[in-house]
Amino acid sequence: MTDEYQLRDVERRLAEEEETAELGVHLSEHGGKVFVHGEVASEASRRAVLDRVSALCPGRAVIDQLTCAEQMLGQPPVSAEELR
Repeated sequence: MTDEYQLRDVERRLAEEEETAELGVHLSEHGGKVFVHGEVASEASRRAVLDRVSALCPGRAVIDQLTCAEQMLGQPPVSAEELR
């Protein structure tokens, strides 16, 4: 089982390594699965993060719960802004 220290080390690597460079990614483990959550800049970043987590946590299922900022940019606001 991956302990909390190992998960924080993987988060640090994701932030520092040039291939990923994502600060908003967090990991948790439940039932032998590693959950990856937070926000990444693009779909390419998502793939890079998930690949790296899989490599650093061998033998564990990696569950993608990431959101992608790139996808949110093209969507209109959900409600009107109220000015006072």
